[in-house]
Amino acid sequence: MTPDEKTSQTRDGVIQLVEETARIDTRTVETGKVRVRTVVDEEPVVVSATLSGNYVTVDRIAIDRVVDTVPPPREVDGVMIISVVEERLRVVRELVLVEEVHMRDVRTADPFEQTVTRRVMRAVIERESTNRETE
Repeated sequence: MTPDEKTSQTRDGVIQLVEETARIDTRTVETGKVRVRTVVDEEPVVVSATLSGNYVTVDRIAIDRVVDTVPPPREVDGVMIISVVEERLRVVRELVLVEEVHMRDVRTADPFEQTVTRRVMRAVIERESTNRETE
C-alpha cells in the first residue's frame, strides 16, 4: 500500500481530502469626487513707459537776394536749409534768392502712465467625499 492510499482510508472507510484556495477580486468603490474649475481674477496694474517721438518745425526766412546759381540744400547746426529761387525778368535775367526754408528735427520724450486691467487665471479644486461604507 502506498502512503497516499493509507491517508485516503480509515478504519471506517474513505476520508475525503479538502483543499482551501484563496481568490482576490477587485472592484471600484467611489470614495469621493473632485471638481476643477478655473476662475479669472482681474486686478488693475499701472504700466509706465517713456514715449519718444520726432516732429519737424518749419521756419520760412525771407532773403530776396540776387544769386548766380541755385544754392544746394545744406545743413547748418542740425538745421536743413533748402533754398527757393525764382526767375525775374528784367533787362537781364537774374536769380533772386526769395527765401530759405529752415527745418529743425526736434526730439521729445514724455513720460506715459496708464492703468490697465490684467487678468489672472487660477484653478480652484474642490473635493467632495462620499460616506459610503465598504460592502
